[in-house]
Amino acid sequence: MTDQSKSQKQRKYQENKPIDDRQVKNAVVSEAIGAPKREHVAPPTPAPAPVRAGAAASPQPGLLAKPSKHVIESAVDTMERSLKAAGQGTVAVNRKLIDIARANVASGLDLALDLATAKNPIEMARVQMAFWDEQMKALASQAQELRTLSAEMVAQASEPISEHVKRS
Repeated sequence: MTDQSKSQKQRKYQENKPIDDRQVKNAVVSEAIGAPKREHVAPPTPAPAPVRAGAAASPQPGLLAKPSKHVIESAVDTMERSLKAAGQGTVAVNRKLIDIARANVASGLDLALDLATAKNPIEMARVQMAFWDEQMKALASQAQELRTLSAEMVAQASEPISEHVKRS
């Protein structure tokens, strides 16, 4: 550490101000490269927003008023209907996933049976290529069905909320 940076630390102690190690490091680096000294300048504080005459005396009535019991019950009812629709949609998606899994397992077992009954390696390769071709088409179809079902589920779950917003 140079004598100048030591003297900076001593001055900081004498002034009873906390020492910021980054400032000391920056001073040492600046001194080493010959850069001019920079003093720490606090960022300017933003000016307070102008206050309109009478603004503090009369708050807007809709902002601080408590919502009525009817409004709260209506919002809770809307959320219940939305969650119920989402739950029903989730059940439908889960059932579809189970159907897809069953179809894929059955397809895999059919492949195993076909491979076991193949007479030579060429026939095994042909069976396997045909399986993968059919499987890729089936997976694409299954993915499309899931996308459609998920989109329907989201639309049904968001419908009560959309209706509530339109009424409000």
